Amino acid sequence: MEKDSPYCLICRSKTPIYLKGKNYTIYRCSNCGLGRTVGTNQQNESYHRDECYQAFERQFANIFQRRINLVGKYSSKAGKVLEIGSSTGVMLSLFQKLGWEVLGIEVSLASARKSQEKGIVTIIDYFEKVRLPNQSFDLVILNHTLEHLISPIEVLQKVNKLLKKDGLLLIDVPNFGSLSAKIWGGNWPYLLPQEHLWHFTDKALKKMLPKLRFKILRLSYPSGIWDYGNPWLELWQSFFTLKKRFFTNFLTLIPALVVTLLGKGTSLTVIASKK
Repeated sequence: MEKDSPYCLICRSKTPIYLKGKNYTIYRCSNCGLGRTVGTNQQNESYHRDECYQAFERQFANIFQRRINLVGKYSSKAGKVLEIGSSTGVMLSLFQKLGWEVLGIEVSLASARKSQEKGIVTIIDYFEKVRLPNQSFDLVILNHTLEHLISPIEVLQKVNKLLKKDGLLLIDVPNFGSLSAKIWGGNWPYLLPQEHLWHFTDKALKKMLPKLRFKILRLSYPSGIWDYGNPWLELWQSFFTLKKRFFTNFLTLIPALVVTLLGKGTSLTVIASKK
């Protein structure tokens, strides 16, 4: 399998050890910075994020709104959208309200049921196993999903076939090239080696996506409160709900803005189109 190769998945360079844990090893490409986890359990039908999405749907709706706003800059009208790893359907609900025809694919039974209760058509299965007609979607979303998948290249090849001509791809992953990742190293909170099989940098995605017939339209690196569609709404809501989150948002407001503008934020968002 791809994740067992001694060479980088993308540029075929050697991948020295970045971090060695008790039950896993993370290798990092010395060229493009792509990381891969070997030895961890493969992702199953239950994620830590399931409960988070259900408990903090209003917060996540604000986070997802930023992605929707970005899509709106490159899509002039509503179309048909597929989200791979759609969880409880929060993002797809927002697209649906804008007139999009939505479809979710989710392996977590509990999350998929919640999504279906919202009126979101959701297939409970692995994307790799699902059969869908080619050139049938205007937008495909992989929001904090690509890092969990065993074969990201095969998944993206399939996505390319599913997209219509000039269809859009939205990818959001933790930024392995972020300032916080460099500072925290093996203690970086977004490393999650028991879940994340891959750790992406912008350089890695810039090399990988064109090879898979995608044209990158936009790269952004939001961090902290600037990862929200409405940062000030998040500040307001956190003040009246979880004070700890509010103080974190407030104290990191300026530093998070700086790393966002410098392209070193904790999140990495890509908008690409099918070539």
